[in-house]
Amino acid sequence: MTMRNLTMALLVTFVLGTSVGLHRYENARNAAVVRQLSDQLQQTKSELVDATVRLSAANQKLAFLDSSKARVQVTAYALTGDFGPDPVFSNSAPVRSAYAVPKHTLPTGKVLNVALSPTAERKLHANLNDTIVLMSRNRTRKHLARFVDRTAQTETRPVVDVLFADAHQARIWGRRSFYAVDISRPDSPFQQQ
Repeated sequence: MTMRNLTMALLVTFVLGTSVGLHRYENARNAAVVRQLSDQLQQTKSELVDATVRLSAANQKLAFLDSSKARVQVTAYALTGDFGPDPVFSNSAPVRSAYAVPKHTLPTGKVLNVALSPTAERKLHANLNDTIVLMSRNRTRKHLARFVDRTAQTETRPVVDVLFADAHQARIWGRRSFYAVDISRPDSPFQQQ
């Protein structure tokens, strides 16, 4: 009987020891999973805060574009011989570098050089070398432009002129209405970048 009791006691002790060991192992494994999930949660919270900040900045920029836009008429002109061999704008930028390309797209990083009428200049609160965004009504077409020259001082409409080195490109661009916004203004959220 003693041997039997001893065997039972050893068996109970072994079962209890094993269950305590398994319980510790499970606790350690669960603690590691909880730590990993906590780290993922912190990372997700951080990403959410970053996304919220970016969304807020984007909404601020959209609100600025909507509140500051002015309707303008954009007309393309071709660079003809009467401009001379090396014409320059009023800010000394070479005219031959002013261009757009057919299908109304621009190579990455390229900017249209434009002339503004006095009315457009006042409406946009623009100064020479300011960056202007030209947007179509449905915002499918957006072009960056630099205000580099002025049109005739007698022009009373909000007009933006684009000078093309190639007459064919000027014909393709033609004349159309855009909304224009000067993103170089001091109150522009685009200046904060």
